[in-house]
Amino acid sequence: MKINFISFLDPFVYSGGGEMVNRQLVNEGLKRGHQIHFSAVRPGKINFDQDADLSILADIFNMGHSFQSLIAWRGFSDTFLAQAIEKIPFVHMTNAYADFCNLPFLPCNGKAQGACPEKPQLSMARRFFMRDWGNDCFARKELVRNLYTKSSLNIFMSPAHRDITESFIGKGSLPDSYVVRPMIDTKTFFNRHQERDIEYLFVGVVGRAKGFHQMRKEYFDKDIHLVGKCMPDIKVDFGTYVGHLPYDQIPLYMNRAKNFVFLPEWREPQPRVIAEAALCGCNIIANENAGVMTFEGDLSAPIFYDNIAGDFWDKLQSLPLSHPKI
Repeated sequence: MKINFISFLDPFVYSGGGEMVNRQLVNEGLKRGHQIHFSAVRPGKINFDQDADLSILADIFNMGHSFQSLIAWRGFSDTFLAQAIEKIPFVHMTNAYADFCNLPFLPCNGKAQGACPEKPQLSMARRFFMRDWGNDCFARKELVRNLYTKSSLNIFMSPAHRDITESFIGKGSLPDSYVVRPMIDTKTFFNRHQERDIEYLFVGVVGRAKGFHQMRKEYFDKDIHLVGKCMPDIKVDFGTYVGHLPYDQIPLYMNRAKNFVFLPEWREPQPRVIAEAALCGCNIIANENAGVMTFEGDLSAPIFYDNIAGDFWDKLQSLPLSHPKI
């Protein structure tokens, strides 16, 4: 097939969690012989094939919230996205909640409908960076709704990610959905069956979003090790702060831990770090905001992670596609 891949960040230039997933999926498509044309905001390039069989729209939005993120102002034009939606059959994939919420993370935790409870509290500067002066939920924007309602398939990172998104858009107006399991290298993350000398372990950015305040409350007097970069406004005054470690050392640390703690303050579509810890043999302590916990299946079993990219492309290749070209 000839395919357009449209994403805010080029997955072969950037290496965030979402880009890692997108890159693995695209590589499988290239291995199968599909011709894939890339359009991205960063770095800026539009290579849209008008005669493609299918477009994959992945992680389209990235909103500015400070001077450091003003680059997000560049964005795709509404005209380009509207044409991409109307001219060629497409699937919509998202690794986060940014395609229907223009605030960092999902501060309402999926419970707001209509008017956003957070936007009235924003400063004028924040509203300027976001270019949003109203209080409506971003999911009510017509272009946002079209991404979900006009797609041939909506692709999510966990059952909870799917359910929360569909509750905002309205399940009755949506096509079928597909959930991608966590894509983990089971040759790197596995249980070494060694003695475990750490009672509790956290891996991630040490800050509010990843549950710092809840961890401080629950584990202040316990043996918890925190691995990861610390947000500027956070002072770690409990447990053992390890700091940032190279990625290849993470599975070694996880194999030393009896329990892995992840208590995000807001909803996260997966996160994959929980699956990595489960594969390393940790007992998982997580809250309802961790979407990966809503999968059916054993997160500690390597077989759970088999052939994920292959299954994804099998699904795409089975779609009945009709061209609504204008």
